Amino acid sequence: MKKLPEFVDFLSVAAVAAILGVSRPSVHALVRRGELPGIWVGQIVRIPATGLETFLIDRGLEPSAIYRGTGQTATASPSPVAGPAPTAERQATGAIVR
Repeated sequence: MKKLPEFVDFLSVAAVAAILGVSRPSVHALVRRGELPGIWVGQIVRIPATGLETFLIDRGLEPSAIYRGTGQTATASPSPVAGPAPTAERQATGAIVR
């Protein structure tokens, strides 16, 4: 039986944008300029995980900083809960004071 080649993990533009903290159009621009390796499948771009790591290393960043120890790439941190921070008055009454 033939041994199958080992495939590289690919990331979506949205995932790379979240990791880098930039917009999706910025990731597309990096790929178009050749600064970040990408594979076009029709109009969709996929970025090899190894290419992203090389991109970060070339810019003096540590790729392990984007990993959380689970083997998964980190994503942008979640947004804080909408609304103002609770004040003492709001906590006491439960009402939103404006």
